[in-house]
Amino acid sequence: MSDGGRINLDWALSLLEGLVGAGLQEVVISPGSRSTPLALAALLHPQVHQTAILDERCAAFTALGMARASGRPVALVATSGSAPGNWLPAVMEADEAGVPLILLSADRPWELQQCGANQTTDQLALFGSHVRAFHALSEAVEDEALRGRLRDLGRQVMFQAQWPDPGPVHLNLRFREPLVPAGELPRPEAVAVELVPKPRLHPPPEVVEKLCETFPTGPGVVLAGEGATAGVVALAEQLGAPLLADPLSGLRHAGTTSPNLVTAYDRFLADPERVAALRPRWILQFGTLPLSANLRQALQAWRVPNHWVVEPRGRWLDPLGLGVELLAMQPDPLCRALEEAGLSREEPQWLYRWRHPEPAEEEGLPPEGELVCRLIEALPDESLLFCGNSLAVRWMDAWSGSSARRIAIRGNRGLSGIDGNLSAFIGMARCWPGGGRKAALLGDLTFQHDLGALANTLGLDAVVVVVNNGGGGIFERLPQRRLPGFDALWRTPQSLDLSGLPGLFGTGFMRVESMGRFAATLEAATRCGGFQVVEVMLPGQRV
Repeated sequence: MSDGGRINLDWALSLLEGLVGAGLQEVVISPGSRSTPLALAALLHPQVHQTAILDERCAAFTALGMARASGRPVALVATSGSAPGNWLPAVMEADEAGVPLILLSADRPWELQQCGANQTTDQLALFGSHVRAFHALSEAVEDEALRGRLRDLGRQVMFQAQWPDPGPVHLNLRFREPLVPAGELPRPEAVAVELVPKPRLHPPPEVVEKLCETFPTGPGVVLAGEGATAGVVALAEQLGAPLLADPLSGLRHAGTTSPNLVTAYDRFLADPERVAALRPRWILQFGTLPLSANLRQALQAWRVPNHWVVEPRGRWLDPLGLGVELLAMQPDPLCRALEEAGLSREEPQWLYRWRHPEPAEEEGLPPEGELVCRLIEALPDESLLFCGNSLAVRWMDAWSGSSARRIAIRGNRGLSGIDGNLSAFIGMARCWPGGGRKAALLGDLTFQHDLGALANTLGLDAVVVVVNNGGGGIFERLPQRRLPGFDALWRTPQSLDLSGLPGLFGTGFMRVESMGRFAATLEAATRCGGFQVVEVMLPGQRV
């Protein structure tokens, strides 16, 4: 008599062998019964590292963070019913941000569908257009030919998750009971790993020629958002153009300094006279549009006819309706081709006007500027700094400056939600390859929204700086501040006392009542080791 539990396990192992053979290393598992074959396969495979997280929403954002940090797809495993539905916010973020995830949802067999069976719902195409591909697998059978197809499918979905537009891929796997095999468990052997090759999109000669003809017509600007690469800096220097680098571009603290790097543009582009005086003749943009609202308003005021966007995924990136021209190619090959073309422009006055805007900047820093500067100063080479959404990332944009240290500033800007930010940071910190510190800057609402993620911090050395400014301070900048019920419905101040975190989650906790104590407190928290939370009460803010 055949062992149904062993057939289920062999089915799951075959799929996992294909995934691992194409480079999968990490699997995040939430507990459940129907998903036992998948969880057990991940446990038994010698090349898979498993992370168990109770809450599926936290698990999905943690996997997203791990994939961001490692640059490889990460797999998620959940049982049937509402469990995979909790992945949706992270799947939506991964879709927009281009983060590869492999979604492995367990399901009930066909005979339990649409008949009132417990913990059973329609899981087919559960994530709609938010996934790159969906595969509905039949129930496991004892067939070596089909197991071979499963191994091929594993490699196929790893490719679909990474090219041409990285993102999530969903596999729905139906399992009949029994879910646990009888007898001794197998010992899977290691498989040869051959990473999925991703094609390189090189610039055609006519594109390079057109750019080379346009650049000499006048001064230009290079924009760098998420998706920019180090080659962009060298190109900006060769062109004599100011490089306006978003904090999430990775170019502000990339291990070198550049005279062309401009980071304070969000502050001085608030002045309409400066905007008019700094109008460029052309704009070359790499990756997503920088988040600065003042820069976006300047772009709308300029409406430069020659505005190119380098986007290797082929996504149309023109949220302002500027009529940009999309260049669907990798940044580095384009930069090399332009450098080899021998272009060189000397624009010392133009660059000076961007680097030293007039009138001179006022002396002194506001509390949020001091907070960001002190946090950046405390991070050594190879550090990770995760930045939450809403005000935190905007403060980082305005005040993070630049340095010769390597500090990777990361965030969840696909959909810019405050959900899952803490889990994403925890996932990044767990897979971070650098030897520096791991820190995050989050607002109080962002932190509270993902509070359950603190249950997943065991064994992790990291510091989260929580800015307590009495709720959603970003709404103070928006028209909603004039509406009745503003505090109750938009600002939403909370009464949570974070000093209870050590007893509830086992984390460390320190509170800073004045910015003068922030640097010393941050250093003390780092020395303590483990997962530390530093709450900063900003002066002059409603709390």
